[in-house]
Amino acid sequence: MQEHRLIETLALQQVRGWGPRTVSRLRESFGTIDRILAASVSAVAAVTGECEMVVAARLRTLDRKNARADFRRLEGLGGSMLTVFDDDYPAALRGIDDPPVVLRMLGSRSAVDQHPIVSVVGARRCSAIGIDLATRFSTALCEAGFSICSGGALGIDAAAHRAALRAGSPTLAVLGSGLEYLYPPENESLFNAIAANGGAVLSEYPCNVGPRPGRFPERNRIIAGLSLGVVVFEAGVRSGAMITARLAAEDYGREVLAVPGRVDTGASAGCHRAIREGWACLVDHPDQIVERIQEQAGLLELHRASARASSRSDSTDR
Repeated sequence: MQEHRLIETLALQQVRGWGPRTVSRLRESFGTIDRILAASVSAVAAVTGECEMVVAARLRTLDRKNARADFRRLEGLGGSMLTVFDDDYPAALRGIDDPPVVLRMLGSRSAVDQHPIVSVVGARRCSAIGIDLATRFSTALCEAGFSICSGGALGIDAAAHRAALRAGSPTLAVLGSGLEYLYPPENESLFNAIAANGGAVLSEYPCNVGPRPGRFPERNRIIAGLSLGVVVFEAGVRSGAMITARLAAEDYGREVLAVPGRVDTGASAGCHRAIREGWACLVDHPDQIVERIQEQAGLLELHRASARASSRSDSTDR
């Protein structure tokens, strides 16, 4: 996508009162960023369901100057952008109700569709057993041809990313902050290693945005939406990992695989409840995850279609 269209997309992402769900509806109706911005106020209003006066006010908040500054910051970081208007945008992620309008990234653009993705999530404060299990399961999934996605947090997330790096497999870290604020800072070297070794560090937020509590549940939908399945280790009932798992199971139709833990600490209470309520499958060996994921024929075909689109886009760019 040409630079001016990327800047227009960044500006559209920040329109006040519109979020990813509204922009997704506009994309479905008009197809391209150019057609959205060239459309009449009445045509846009017919899609958004707002009165024309409100739509006109929204469009007046398009801030191309700020969008251009964000684009330059991303360039300065050596990053790139993937937009919901791009042919090689991950098909599984585009299929959710509110796909991110823009994914800013450090690392390899192809990492998002090089291999089918399985997300591994769990507690920040986890046990040594949890770290060991997340490491062994993630390594086995990489060896079976999957990429690992997680949130870059301390604990289970970091163990999964490091296992993928040791296995020589691309891994994806989705942040709840902008790319100038790699969070948590304790994992900065991990994020740099991910970007330098064929993976990608992703954020939908402007580069200069810091972490905020509300941004982590938002980023969890990206982790769930990119994935064919979500594997959960040592998650409490009200944890961020269980937010990701519920989104995956109930909103996106993904497989949720829960690894059981000790029953006397509460550390795995979220996993146990999900299994008990029937929306997660109990797994105690990586082969069981591979078997369940391979049954997701529709999602696997979406991944293959996205990979083909990415290959065509790379050929066109060359």
